Amino acid sequence: MRWKQFYASGYEEILQQEFPQETLWQFLERGIRADENRHEALVCFGKRISRQELLGQVELWSRVLKGMGLQQGDELLIFGPSLPEFIYIMLAADRTGITANLPNLMVKPEALDAMVGKSRVAFVFDGLEKTIRQTLRREQFEHVVLLSATSITGLLHWSLRYREKYMTADAAIRRFGNYQGPIEAAPAPEKNAYIFCSSGTSSQGKANQIGMTDRAMIAMCRDALAFNLKGNPFRPGKSYCPLPPFVCTGFFVLVIAPLYSGMTVYLDPRLSARQFTKNVLTFRPQITLATGPYWIYLTQHIDQLIQSGKQPDLSFFRFPVMGGEGCTPKALKHINEVLEACGSPVALTSGYGLTETFSVSTVDYEPQGFDKDYSHPVVCVGYPFPGVTVGIFDQNGKELDYGQRGEIWIKTPALTSGYLNDPKLNQERLQDGWLHTQDLGELDQNGKLFAYGRLSQFIQTDNGEKVYLFDIANKLREDPAVKDALVTSQLVAHVVLEDNNQESEQDIISRLERLPVGLKIKGYCFTHGQLKFNIVGKVDRNYYNGQEASHYPHV
Repeated sequence: MRWKQFYASGYEEILQQEFPQETLWQFLERGIRADENRHEALVCFGKRISRQELLGQVELWSRVLKGMGLQQGDELLIFGPSLPEFIYIMLAADRTGITANLPNLMVKPEALDAMVGKSRVAFVFDGLEKTIRQTLRREQFEHVVLLSATSITGLLHWSLRYREKYMTADAAIRRFGNYQGPIEAAPAPEKNAYIFCSSGTSSQGKANQIGMTDRAMIAMCRDALAFNLKGNPFRPGKSYCPLPPFVCTGFFVLVIAPLYSGMTVYLDPRLSARQFTKNVLTFRPQITLATGPYWIYLTQHIDQLIQSGKQPDLSFFRFPVMGGEGCTPKALKHINEVLEACGSPVALTSGYGLTETFSVSTVDYEPQGFDKDYSHPVVCVGYPFPGVTVGIFDQNGKELDYGQRGEIWIKTPALTSGYLNDPKLNQERLQDGWLHTQDLGELDQNGKLFAYGRLSQFIQTDNGEKVYLFDIANKLREDPAVKDALVTSQLVAHVVLEDNNQESEQDIISRLERLPVGLKIKGYCFTHGQLKFNIVGKVDRNYYNGQEASHYPHV
């Protein structure tokens, strides 16, 4: 385990600590109370919420949930963006022993029916009610609470106003908030406390639902305490969370760990690259997390400000993180050049994680400095998080040496309890405490991870040779005219050209055609700027894979 060289002294003592058997809420509440109300808990649209108010709201919504008749072990559907009310309700559910089910906001409406489980109560953002309306009409739903970012109840859809089971947040509080019975659930370490949804959906709109226990989530919090010994990134200050609740990385890195550590969490449900850029420069957070496309957009905006004679100040950063979707080493190099020129004391931290491991698996974090290696075909995503073990294995389950590519396996106490209603997937992916990630990667001589892409993203040549689509794209990126590239299973290359490119597309194609990729590209589509990405900032592979090769020029 060569990566242990990157840990701060004292981490082993923390990892060896035995935490009491408790819920995530009980663990978090200790951290919130330890702050003694010195720092605000949440800020959203200018509304500032103290830690005392947060505790009161979790208490109130715990009584509402119990007043609705929900018992320990029941499921609760939560469908909405990052708003204070959704945070209250998620934490209240954990406090009362109710399992919060958090479907992917991007999933297709017809796929929702398979994701609501046994929920009898749903909390839905009224801006998303139309998406889930047919599902909510099921008889299994006894109560549906519609929440609004503005708390203006008159905006609710007219067709729902007179249906008894639909109500506003205020109505739910008036009707059920006076419950006087017990609300604190006994810890049930093996019960799913949350059901998260993988943010990557298939072209059919299917997404995996992943169970996470209190025990696993508290283990991740313990690992974060060990991680925090190096540079102390989680300390009083600001965290900016733009990610919806079903993205467990945002829930942990930007909400749970900061609240426990005395930080103030800034929430904004308006998820776009433009809004992310505006909020970073306005909120000035020491911690935030976004995908590569969002960081590239921020950098482009800062470049424009500099060209106009302004000098943005990024000295507030302590732990800026890129996760969920990376970028090219060339793009990361430019991002870090901009961060350093604008006073950031730290480089952008690249990370790798999965919903199955409650977010963080590896981080390339250094508390100061910009000494990064950009010579690899893909960005380094760093060393394993304290408490996490990463191995590289071949198709026969043999562990490979440093510098060899194979499937990434992860072992962590924060491992999922399993995929819901999918025993076959559980059998394939969860074996002997290891998660078989289905991602191709390698560990370098220092124990740092490089993740290439999904093992399923390949095509075979006529002689049976397996060629990975991301390897083809990486070859295309080596050309000086190419900023970025994506290759689909139809062997169509979507190529983003450098902004200053003066060559004709045909000249570029003639050069790219000579690349030894093992297969001939069937078509090229050239563009400028960035690849198209979806609402959470991931490259929209569904969009590109859904296009016919014949639709593109240069076929």
